[in-house]
Amino acid sequence: MLAITSALISAAVLGMWFPATRWLGISSTAMLCFFYPWIGIPLLLAVGWAFYYFRIR
Repeated sequence: MLAITSALISAAVLGMWFPATRWLGISSTAMLCFFYPWIGIPLLLAVGWAFYYFRIR
């Protein structure tokens, strides 16, 4: 299970940064939230911080 989790985290992070692979990042994030429901709260905080830091500022 650890190998699947680390692969999904890598795919989610790299997929979110590049527009061509955004669909892969979104689906990897959804799968991580399906496996680990508690990860949704830190994920929302990280997305809010990234949106503020890279878009608003």
